[in-house]
Amino acid sequence: MNKKVLMNVTFALFAAIISGIILYETVIASNVLGEIGLFGIFLSSLFSHLTVIGRGIFGPTYLLMVGVYHPLVLGSFAAWGGAIGEVTTYYLGSIIRDAVEERKKDIFEEWINRYGLIVIFVLAATPLPDTPLLLLAGSSRFSILKTLFIEGVGKTLFYSFGAVFGNYLFLSLSDVVGNLLSSTIIVIASLIFCIIVSWEKSRKKIFEIGKKIFLKK
Repeated sequence: MNKKVLMNVTFALFAAIISGIILYETVIASNVLGEIGLFGIFLSSLFSHLTVIGRGIFGPTYLLMVGVYHPLVLGSFAAWGGAIGEVTTYYLGSIIRDAVEERKKDIFEEWINRYGLIVIFVLAATPLPDTPLLLLAGSSRFSILKTLFIEGVGKTLFYSFGAVFGNYLFLSLSDVVGNLLSSTIIVIASLIFCIIVSWEKSRKKIFEIGKKIFLKK
């Protein structure tokens, strides 16, 4: 691993860890961010998503605001905080690209350039995990501005919907430990997937297996 990659990995881990500490102190140990209204929701969502694995931790604080603000307004502040926080996941994908050998434009990059915005929007607007695609977007050098913008639009729909049906959403977010465990598993699996499709040797192997399966008479 060269010095540039090592520095980038260190920076990404540092950002995630610091965000986790701030999140714990201001959301879990106390409710400092929850007491400053919409800007607090924006920051709690931002820090939650920066941690990569703790995206749902700000949920209970968010739901305390349901009924205080209009669902669209509340959802927008949570969404754009979360969208900006996704820069960590995107950045991890670009680190993987730098860590493995440089690849030429291939089917994965062509696919995300053609369908990436649509799929990112669908995943951001639903409870489905978007980690794999965000990593792939970073690895493929897909526009970070487009990625974060469409994340913000999709998450606005998701969190606004969650504000309307707050009680149901709370049940899905209240088990913080369970969410952290499942999110960690998803992140690890997504990182492995991103490494496989970014590394030329493993990518060629996938294509070879695919050809044998689909072209077999």
